Amino acid sequence: MVRALIACMLSCLICACTGVRPQVIHHYDDWLGTAAVTVSEQEIFRSRDGRSLMTVRPVVAMGPDGRAYGVLTHLGRRSGTAPRIDRITSGAATLDYTPHDRLLTHCIDGCQRAEVGVIALSATAFFLAARDGLPLRVWDPRGRADGVVPAAAFRAVLQAVDGADP
Repeated sequence: MVRALIACMLSCLICACTGVRPQVIHHYDDWLGTAAVTVSEQEIFRSRDGRSLMTVRPVVAMGPDGRAYGVLTHLGRRSGTAPRIDRITSGAATLDYTPHDRLLTHCIDGCQRAEVGVIALSATAFFLAARDGLPLRVWDPRGRADGVVPAAAFRAVLQAVDGADP
């Protein structure tokens, strides 16, 4: 099911929108027989110099093996060094993070280097995040950055999947 999250991540990275209320995005993959529900990207931190930016989007992937819950990540950096996430934590817990690819993206005035990946969550953790949000600390060789995935983004995904508020 992690493969379904990663496949969903690639197709969803194309559909990036921002706004006060997260826009729900539905994706169906005929080849894998999976469906995914996510929201528009949510910016959770930006460096003071504006060179680093992290966006996230909660996602639920559904397929023949059941449901998988997670958070798609995109850490971009406009500098000489590419981002390389060592680990992601929430409080004292180290989260199950899988890097997927390191890309050159957003090539308008020079290219931005990015790492995309997925944080796998249990259903319980996803539902708790829908209530409280999900605080993240992202560790890379240049230091760490803190942000919170908003609870409203998790709630929007759950409502689109189950049709009711969690």
